[in-house]
Amino acid sequence: MTILYSNGCSFTDWRHIPREQRYPIVIGERLGWSVQDRGLPGSCNSRIIRTTIRDCCALLHRQEPIVALIQLTFLDRYEYPGVATADNRWKYENGDLFESVTPGQLQDSDSEVVNSWVRSSLLLHNDAAAYLQLFASLIGLTAFFRQHNIEYYIYNGPAQNNIFEPTDLYQYLKQDPGVLDLQTFNMLALTGRQQHPDSAGMIAIADYFCNLLNQR
Repeated sequence: MTILYSNGCSFTDWRHIPREQRYPIVIGERLGWSVQDRGLPGSCNSRIIRTTIRDCCALLHRQEPIVALIQLTFLDRYEYPGVATADNRWKYENGDLFESVTPGQLQDSDSEVVNSWVRSSLLLHNDAAAYLQLFASLIGLTAFFRQHNIEYYIYNGPAQNNIFEPTDLYQYLKQDPGVLDLQTFNMLALTGRQQHPDSAGMIAIADYFCNLLNQR
């Protein structure tokens, strides 16, 4: 049986609607595929990419076809060093330091180090450099997919700032049919909403990707 693997942030794993109404589950039910949905609200792109490679390495042992749907998120989300939580998430990203940390989980010394690290990251943040890092990571991810014969689509969830530079890395990614247009395509454009997709929006997203998958 084909495995549908999905990863992303809350645009994919929107926990205010039932799991069976989220688009990866809808797609899997329509196509008769098993679904491994590994999205996590609040995720940054680095978490999405590294856990995708980890999860797909584990799935390869099943020796079943894999199709991956990888949703990218806001550029200004970060991971920073810390103690990994049970769901494989670092303490938090995006400067909202302790949203995902349970009371008593951090010691005062940890808080001081973490705050210093995040302040430095925010001060040093540069959009152009962050895009280059993202593009390089995506090229590595697509190479991993191709090496292991994993079909894939990579796309934006939220709308980005549309400040892409015409770098060689970006031009290379534009030639990949598995990477949807990172400048103009995003899930919110499919749903016509300015926030997380509702149940009807999830259906619209599922319709779009089912059409893509049926045209392979």
